[in-house]
Amino acid sequence: MSPAPSSSRTAAAALGGVLALTIGCVSLHQGGIYRKDLDEVFVAYFDNETFYRDLQFQLTEQVVSEILSSPGLRLSSKEDAEVVLTGSLLDVRQRVLAEDSSQQPLLTSVTLTVDVRVADIKTGEVLRNKRLSQVGDFVSSQGEDLTTAETEAITYLARDIVRVLEEDF
Repeated sequence: MSPAPSSSRTAAAALGGVLALTIGCVSLHQGGIYRKDLDEVFVAYFDNETFYRDLQFQLTEQVVSEILSSPGLRLSSKEDAEVVLTGSLLDVRQRVLAEDSSQQPLLTSVTLTVDVRVADIKTGEVLRNKRLSQVGDFVSSQGEDLTTAETEAITYLARDIVRVLEEDF
């Protein structure tokens, strides 16, 4: 009588069968996450409807930087672009999250809200219109200030704005 197969050999054989079936079902193909006819982007400077000056320029520059670091997207002139990305900074809100015993802020947050539009440059058709918000925090005891929080929120917003370009149209 032959010995019964060990449970580890049986499990290994079953796993091998599952892997063989799985490999047969998976295929890889070349291509990006952006549609080929909508991957050339012109970024217009963002508008600013708040009393906080120059944030729109920082946001626009960060969006451009994010696009340049995104494989599959290309920054383009307005004449050569396939889509135009525009937006408007709508709101900047500061909130004190924690105070010390003398009511001095310890932790403060800043929330930035923008409207973003992606339009087909040839037809003018709006392909995407989104309102996005992001939060940045600063801790005054660590030498951080409002600028630190604004920069953090702008960085996160730029990332989210570029993700809007990844969505299916």
